[in-house]
Parts: sequence; structure tokens; C-alpha cells
Amino acid sequence: MKDFFLDKFEYDLFALRNCIRLIEEQEEQISEYIKSSVSHIINVHHIWINRLKGKTPESNSWDILPVEYLSKLADSNFMETVNYLENHELNKKINYHSSEGVKLNKLDIDILYHILNHSNYHRAQIVMDLKQKGLRHPNFNFISYK
Repeated sequence: MKDFFLDKFEYDLFALRNCIRLIEEQEEQISEYIKSSVSHIINVHHIWINRLKGKTPESNSWDILPVEYLSKLADSNFMETVNYLENHELNKKINYHSSEGVKLNKLDIDILYHILNHSNYHRAQIVMDLKQKGLRHPNFNFISYK
């Protein structure tokens, strides 16, 4: 199971780096929606990995991150996730508070899957926005990556 998640988070980082590179290369043409969505992907990953570790996150889900920090923060999230995968037995309940302050608990494997699914959801929206504006967009298909 750990190898499965490691493989999928490597893909997730690859796809996110492509989004970030797109912003860096075409920043003037890229909509605020895309910049906001990429920040959101990074922030939510940060929030969930901190919940897994029982720590308080440093950002909120819709904080706008400076473009020059996107890669560093994406890499940090990836390394924190790898660290979690390498140092914890999977399939345990995690107690946390939602952003609304509600006490919840979920399996860590469901949280890890949610991080991946959430990223894919927003990357699809990013591609749609790019297509509608006639801008270049990366191919995020997992099978193409493999």
C-alpha cells in the first residue's frame, strides 16, 4: 500500500510542477483563477498532511501563495508525505478538526487518497480554464505519465 501511494504522490508532484512551470512561463497570460487554484492545491495538501501528523497547518485552504514559493512548497508537501508514508503504519484513524472546527476522524489512507483526488479535481478545472482561453496546457493524464 505504501508503494502504491508513493507512486501516486510522485505523479501528483510531477503534475503540480507542470502547473507551476506553466504559471512561471506565462504569468501575464495566466488567470488569477489558475494561480488561486494552484495555491489551493498546495495549501490543502499542506493542511491534510499536518492533520495526519497532528500538527497545526501554517496556511488556509484559499491563501494565495507567491509564485516564487510554489515549487518549494509543493516539494515540501511531497517530502512530508513521503516521510509520513515511510514512518507510519497505514490504515489507522486520524482525529482532527475540520476547517469549521468540527471534530472528525478518518482513516489515513482515505485522507491520502483525498489529497490525490482533490489535486486531480482542480487540475482538471485548470485545464478547462486554459483551453477556454486558448492557452497552452499540459497533459496530466496519469497513463501518459506512466
